[in-house]
Amino acid sequence: MGKADTTTQKFKKKSKISETQNSKETSSFQNIATLPFSPLLGTAPNNKENFQGSEHLGLRKVSLSSSEVLEASVSFDTSQSLTEAGLDETLSNCRLSTSSLFADSNIEVFQPSQSVPDIVANKAPLNLCLPDELADHPHSEIVELCSSDILTMYSCKVWTDDCLLLILFVANKSTSPLKTVTLVFENAEHFKIFESLSCHFPVIEAQSMESCQKCVQLETVCTEGILFGSIRYPLDTDTHLEFSLTFSLSDFIRPMKITTEDFGRLWLSFSNDVKQNLKMSPSQGSLSVALNALKQKLKLHIVEIIGNEGIVACRLLPSVPCLLHCRTHARTLALWFRSSCSALPDSLLYLCQKVMEES
Repeated sequence: MGKADTTTQKFKKKSKISETQNSKETSSFQNIATLPFSPLLGTAPNNKENFQGSEHLGLRKVSLSSSEVLEASVSFDTSQSLTEAGLDETLSNCRLSTSSLFADSNIEVFQPSQSVPDIVANKAPLNLCLPDELADHPHSEIVELCSSDILTMYSCKVWTDDCLLLILFVANKSTSPLKTVTLVFENAEHFKIFESLSCHFPVIEAQSMESCQKCVQLETVCTEGILFGSIRYPLDTDTHLEFSLTFSLSDFIRPMKITTEDFGRLWLSFSNDVKQNLKMSPSQGSLSVALNALKQKLKLHIVEIIGNEGIVACRLLPSVPCLLHCRTHARTLALWFRSSCSALPDSLLYLCQKVMEES
């Protein structure tokens, strides 16, 4: 990695005839869509103050050449570069000199430039990991958001009990420090980012990484939505990379642990409800199998199962409850949702249908 490709010699025979070549380029693009629903009650997390001024706290600075254990699917195989190095050495030992090969001929030898851009030198493996205080929480893999020859950005979702944390890593791959790096999110219809839409890094040292965290809240109920942003870093000109993050309603759902008696009282107090019958596949078999699948995928809490009936509870962060009564009969799962939020039952039903179809 970072080693210049083996120089290829080009030969041109002296002639009055010249040749020309044409090239074509192609491009592609993608379109992204979201699925909006009706507004959610205006709420804010109770521990919002925990994130004030803490964007850079608890997130360690990582060197791109460090030997820390990689936590996620971010790694680079160095075996290819070692193989290429050995191959280059073998070829160089067997290569004939141009003076002996073309002696007493009328062929001129043109040597391409040997220069290699400074920014691609010493590409080391990236070792990414969450801080210790977050590593024990359920979290997604660390995924790449955007990249250039100089900078790469990664993200990771952490599902804590009371919020969705978005951890952002910014890696400087160049051999020079990057100054005044700014990460900015766009205003979004469905999401709210607490404290600030931006994150500023005064300097990111060469071959090193900085990170920050943001608390994200769902403002209006949707089954899926996209958050857009960009990261800017000045070089000779103002350079920026664009990125996007996709969130699902399940990112903001948490189990609500209540008793059967509490379930009954809340059930009677809610007026927003939705009912639907879903077909069960032979592999789903029983009510307990179906509910366990919903529990794992959607973070629901199974309050109680009695025979072919069960009750389930969850909450939309920070504290919007939703209850589910379900019953099985002849390979049919009857779902009945109730909530204080009018849009939540429909959206949760949609997610339940997807889980049942996929499991």
